[in-house]
Amino acid sequence: MAVLDLTKHEDVARFQQFVRDHDGGQVTQDPKWGELKENWGHLHLYREDAQGNITAAMAVLTIEAVPGKLLAYCPKGPVADIADVALVQSLVEEALDNLPDNVFLLRMDPEVLYDQKLDAAYQAAGFVTRNVDVTYMHGNIQPRRNVELFYDGRGEGAEVITDGEGLMHHFKSDYRNQIRRSKKDGVTVTSGRSKEDIDAFFETYKMMAKAQGITHRPIDYFYRMQALWADDPAFRVFLAHFDGQVVAAGIGFAYGDKIWYMYAGSNRAYAKHYGPYLVQWEMLKWGLQEKKVRYDFGGVGSFTPDDGLYKFKHGFAYHDPAVEYIGELDWVVDQAAYDKYLEGFAE
Repeated sequence: MAVLDLTKHEDVARFQQFVRDHDGGQVTQDPKWGELKENWGHLHLYREDAQGNITAAMAVLTIEAVPGKLLAYCPKGPVADIADVALVQSLVEEALDNLPDNVFLLRMDPEVLYDQKLDAAYQAAGFVTRNVDVTYMHGNIQPRRNVELFYDGRGEGAEVITDGEGLMHHFKSDYRNQIRRSKKDGVTVTSGRSKEDIDAFFETYKMMAKAQGITHRPIDYFYRMQALWADDPAFRVFLAHFDGQVVAAGIGFAYGDKIWYMYAGSNRAYAKHYGPYLVQWEMLKWGLQEKKVRYDFGGVGSFTPDDGLYKFKHGFAYHDPAVEYIGELDWVVDQAAYDKYLEGFAE
């Protein structure tokens, strides 16, 4: 096991390549993510085989989450064989050896499907698992229930998607019509990664947050994101244009075996032109071009039509199986601080 020295650019590049190319790779495990989260501390660990190839990687971010106590969080990681409980436990122990003494919890939420046997194995190893007993969408840091489109044809009635025609056929019929209507109305979509693209995205992002009555990140967060990935093809900002206006937008990352549709925005004044549907069409084609296995629309509260997020996302992926992850794997160091921390996740 080695601790990544961020001053050694060659080692950093190897680490980044591993978390990008591994099927389970995640943008949140890239050292750039630690730079994006500027108010968090960060630690990066990796393991090599006898030939010097990286076989596992772990990025851990730290922040004061209980007065005087640090949460250590490994977002959507580690990038490793999660079925190998002993390996993951050794990564946790190595991380704690290199973290400050006031860490009260090391939390991981890897993207592996929920499995009773695997869940029981982590519990037997001493982890607290937070999954099926957490019914509130925001009861976990990352949603456990996601809508995903699988290009490899999973799900009843699904076929392997190899081209745009197959992709379009995968959607519900009314979604196909709405995409065609958007094009007919003159909506066009561009993609890029410039600061100007971020400015245009942010206007629609603010509008959507206001319409839904939710908070949003400040623009400086997205400026930092753009600066970090400015020359990186794994990052793209998609903008839907109509009548001189940007009417919808999306931000995506291409890491591991998927495209992650991370942020969105829309102007409801132009809803009848279906800009968000055309943004999805272009982003989904990006995944096809990159030969990804899946396209991650992100989390939902439940897999039912009364959930607004699910209702929109499911129309693109209605053939695909529901995705329910194992949730949070918590290694508790200080029980009293942990109990206090969990109060913030109550419904």
